Amino acid sequence: MKRVATGVVMAVAAAAVVARLRRARGCAGRTTAGDRWHSVTIYRSPEEVGSLPEALAALGTSIEVRVRPAAGGRGTELAARIAEELPTGLGKVAAKLGDDDPVRRLRRALREAKQVAEIGEVLLPDRPPTTERTLTSRPLEYATRHGREEGRL
Repeated sequence: MKRVATGVVMAVAAAAVVARLRRARGCAGRTTAGDRWHSVTIYRSPEEVGSLPEALAALGTSIEVRVRPAAGGRGTELAARIAEELPTGLGKVAAKLGDDDPVRRLRRALREAKQVAEIGEVLLPDRPPTTERTLTSRPLEYATRHGREEGRL
């Protein structure tokens, strides 16, 4: 019982320290995902990319965007992050299940901006799918629908 109580006290103390550090940094209401810059490298010059691609412009003032030359003369680095407070706890779970996650929207917009800048259109998988809609094909359907929102950029 003494070990459990000690563990709880340590966890509460650690949470208090983290909260104090976050307030000192000026991001008390933000989660670490909101502080993170998501970026893609576009194989085009910064002049060809422009200041704000259409896919990112649709997100409005809810994001911050940086456009700069990529390292080694390899095109343009397009970076963006969420500028507003992100949902936490049950709100975050509800946003992910309801397809309303701001980080997913940002990642999809970055991928679309890269595709439009490099090849001129957004590539989509075949519609309708070539398989029958069954219970075993539902996971593939979900992965196809959300594949542009997760994983590596």
